[in-house]
Amino acid sequence: MGLTVYYELAIKTDADKARKLIKRMRAFACRLPFDSVSEIEEYDPPDGRLVFEQGDRKDGWGKPWTPGGLYLQRKRDDGLEELVNVPALHSLSFGANVRGSETASFGLASHPAVVVHHEDVVTQLELGGEERRVGAGPAVEFPTRLRGWYSWHGFCKTQYAASPRYGGVENFLRAHLSIYKMLDECKRLGMRMKVRDDGKYNLKRDQGRLLKELARMDELVAGVVGSLGDVLGREGAGGAKGFAAPIKDRPDYEHLEARGEKRLRDIGKRGRRKGGE
Repeated sequence: MGLTVYYELAIKTDADKARKLIKRMRAFACRLPFDSVSEIEEYDPPDGRLVFEQGDRKDGWGKPWTPGGLYLQRKRDDGLEELVNVPALHSLSFGANVRGSETASFGLASHPAVVVHHEDVVTQLELGGEERRVGAGPAVEFPTRLRGWYSWHGFCKTQYAASPRYGGVENFLRAHLSIYKMLDECKRLGMRMKVRDDGKYNLKRDQGRLLKELARMDELVAGVVGSLGDVLGREGAGGAKGFAAPIKDRPDYEHLEARGEKRLRDIGKRGRRKGGE
């Protein structure tokens, strides 16, 4: 939970041109006020030729993992929708970081034209809602429509870059706006782009609105953390001290918590009024 910017990049190109693009992207990132920019990692080149450093990442089970995989939406014959995991083939990427923020990953990856997908098994419940067993159904072929494309889906939570320990609002703006400068450069390089921003900055590039959303999210996160701490305390799980949350490192956490709990109460009241109409 926290203010995050989500982005999708895509360009129709081949492996050699993708390598040139990622090199230009990293060179541009090095000119922005990031605190650090990693080297480019390359995975599974189609021509067997590594131009950049060989990537060597592992998933949560210790198995080799190639960054750049996608989840695409699929509409089933029964009208329900589900997500399809599309693994990356050739992958090129680097990371850029500002203190307090998550590392933003930028890259380009190719993907198979068709994947075999196991449908979800969905059971409608008597009292409403559904039970979904992901991937427990029959296998179907899913066309990705990605033949000849290199694409990337990324996200970066920048909210905690605003902590006073990292430099406050100025540091947050450095993190958040640097991502937009990177995305603008990708667009200039010919990439298609989609952006969704919890801070609404993508709509009109309004810094005032972005900072208002930041303040609102700080209060809401602190309110949720405080309420959860109260619940855990009643259940004997250590209360507010029983779990870690970055927002609790803020020196003004108690003030944020109080304002956040008021916001949560107001949201609850509006929901009850709407439900009673």
